[in-house]
Amino acid sequence: MKQLAILCAGLLAAGAAQAGDGFSLGIGADYSSGDYGSDVTTEIFSVPVNGKYVSGNWTFKGSLPWLDVTGDPNVLPGLGRVDNNNPNGRGRGNGNGNGNGNAPPPTPEPVTEDGSASGIGDLRLSAAYAFDTGGPLGVDLTGNVKIATADEDKSLGTGANDYGVALDLYRDFDGTMLFGGVSYTMLGDSDFIDVDAVGGANAGVSQRIGSGNLGVMYDYRQAASDDSDDRSEVIGFYGFGAGANGRMQLYGSAGLSDGSPEWGAGLSYMHAF
Repeated sequence: MKQLAILCAGLLAAGAAQAGDGFSLGIGADYSSGDYGSDVTTEIFSVPVNGKYVSGNWTFKGSLPWLDVTGDPNVLPGLGRVDNNNPNGRGRGNGNGNGNGNAPPPTPEPVTEDGSASGIGDLRLSAAYAFDTGGPLGVDLTGNVKIATADEDKSLGTGANDYGVALDLYRDFDGTMLFGGVSYTMLGDSDFIDVDAVGGANAGVSQRIGSGNLGVMYDYRQAASDDSDDRSEVIGFYGFGAGANGRMQLYGSAGLSDGSPEWGAGLSYMHAF
């Protein structure tokens, strides 16, 4: 999800690549709103619990969110607009607060009003290895998996697992961090949703200001289906120390295409033990 990607970028810009071994635990809040090219505005509120463990060159991360979503059932958190043929879900009059759900129709009814659903989202896990390049350039290779713990009948997820890989580069120039990366994710199909594998890229810059860092990044990802648009957005963030072992990060985003929400904002806190 976007919140986790921004958190990772912010920690990287703050020098997380040189952080000592140990465990960190945190929580965040993320809100976004957009119509994704449809006639219905979708609002997504997420409260993720994030964990990180660093051991040598390895960094392991996990994130599990609680979600509250209102809007088009074709818009899924972390994925955007897809063709969702599940007859249950938000705004379709079947189940999840919109009806009794005992006799779903063979084909989904059109969306005539906003529907709402809440619950646990998908579990995301990753393992990254930081290569020793012998110079100032940092190189991280990451493998990640999305485990389908979200309820597909509430349109909180696809109901299928995803698998991906990412390569990130970064370098500090006397307090100015330049970073960027590319990714490839094999999205899983479910009984009701057919999606494609997607590529992505990002690039950004962060400036160290005292004990904090102020930055901006651009994020791009291919559309998950032929009927949707590529994701394209710009994100600004500010991270700073919060106590002896904590770090807070604030961010805001603006969508540049129908594949992204029109705007979003959030915060996250991580505490090292």
